[in-house]
Amino acid sequence: MGKQVRKNQSRKNKRKALGFKTQNIKKHKTTQTKYQNLNKKVHDLLKGLDLDPTKMSIIDNPDQIKMSAVILKIAEPYIKMYWGNEIRVRGIIDLSMMIWNMAYLPKEKQNEIQEQWVEAMLPGDYDAHDVAAMLHLFENLQNRQKDFFPDIRKYIMAHDLKLDNENIHLNISSAPLGEGL
Repeated sequence: MGKQVRKNQSRKNKRKALGFKTQNIKKHKTTQTKYQNLNKKVHDLLKGLDLDPTKMSIIDNPDQIKMSAVILKIAEPYIKMYWGNEIRVRGIIDLSMMIWNMAYLPKEKQNEIQEQWVEAMLPGDYDAHDVAAMLHLFENLQNRQKDFFPDIRKYIMAHDLKLDNENIHLNISSAPLGEGL
């Protein structure tokens, strides 16, 4: 009787193992499709800038830290604060990516972009309190970037963001920055 129980358990374990393999294959195909779609966006962006995307190598699944996790970590306190308001959550994530890329620009250009962002985001009748709150948000996101990820030197090329009731699905394509930048 003991052998029969072991045989049944062995069959169950084999079925489970086969199920896991099938799930892994499906997940791998989905992941590859995400990267392919994102890489297509990057190729289109590069063509729009009159650059030849065929001369650049794009990594499908880097073994390094994922930029999507980096951006979500930077934006985390604000995402928690505004969870449930899709427009604000999207805005915070977009702002976090913009601030990430701004870090590699000269200070004068950073200030110019901040001013443009404030003017675009706030209505025409904003007051000093609204501007101060927006600048405080900029500063906090910049500090979180410097504190958590001072050694990552990548430029965000494109992203794909989807929100549902419980999850944020963010895929980012990035390129390493050269030493001089």
